[in-house]
Amino acid sequence: MALIDTFVLLKCLTVFSVSLGLNVLLVYYQKRINILDIPNDRSSHDRVVPRSGGIAIFGAFVYAFILFNPLDNAVALLPLTLVFVTGLWDDIRSVPARLKLLITACAGGLLYLNGFDIQRFGIFFGHEIVFTFWAALAFCAFAISGFVSALNLIDGLDGLASCIALVILAAFSYIGWKYEDLFLFYTSVGLISALIGFLVLNWHPAKIFMGDSGSLTIGFIIAMLTLYSIQKAYITAISILLLAAIPILDTLIVMLRRILNHQSPLHADKTHIHHMIFQLQNGNTRRTVIILGLLQGFFSYIGLGFKVRDDVYIFFLYALCFTIFYLLLTPKRGA
Repeated sequence: MALIDTFVLLKCLTVFSVSLGLNVLLVYYQKRINILDIPNDRSSHDRVVPRSGGIAIFGAFVYAFILFNPLDNAVALLPLTLVFVTGLWDDIRSVPARLKLLITACAGGLLYLNGFDIQRFGIFFGHEIVFTFWAALAFCAFAISGFVSALNLIDGLDGLASCIALVILAAFSYIGWKYEDLFLFYTSVGLISALIGFLVLNWHPAKIFMGDSGSLTIGFIIAMLTLYSIQKAYITAISILLLAAIPILDTLIVMLRRILNHQSPLHADKTHIHHMIFQLQNGNTRRTVIILGLLQGFFSYIGLGFKVRDDVYIFFLYALCFTIFYLLLTPKRGA
């Protein structure tokens, strides 16, 4: 079965064009739309920039989804739309972090109930971990909400979230190509095409940001592809720790650091991985994004090629990486 042909490439080009065209319009009419990012003490930019790119990404992806996939998969668009609307509302009026987590968890639960369900979570120490239906539902809702939040938190530099997502999606498109899975492959390349159209204007110096509507949407789609891949036994649940390593590492490290400093895990600061590497690169945004993209590519490559019969080895490898990153990127007291 040929997944890639001239017709498919033309479809990707149209998705790219739709995304780019929508982003150009959003930039041109930014004052009328009035979804703007005003610089503050945590910003990496010093001018007002529209943060409405998520509208273009969502619109282009929905177009790609309908273009590539049969309508029987359209049920996945319902919880995705809920997540997008939540992010858009946050861009316009601001939504409390806990409420965003709750809504994305509910959307994750809806996704699970609509066929993206898993109950087998891999083999640890020779024993397969199988959850009951309700335990698996709760775990997946929590995990999806956590990952969506993780991708949202990594969106701190021009082009960063886009590039990290592109690398992760490239891994899923490879899995889809390898197993000749039309849904997985076409959904991945559809979002890739939409993201490249956005990245043209999001590359430093960015003319538009994706906003929460974009980062939440992208994170949810990646979570959907993850559930689907696990369900089809293409990967194990623990593999996502490598396939999407950078956002997850960043979130876990930042939250642990905040807890150890007696702060709320949801407290906003400038101690994320990209902030630390940005400082080490003397404020060079493009170099920082490229470094993190290559790191994610390295992790994804390991995740795709790591063939073990017991998932505990992947877990220990990830724990080692977590420890190294934490020690290297945690500011020393008094430094």
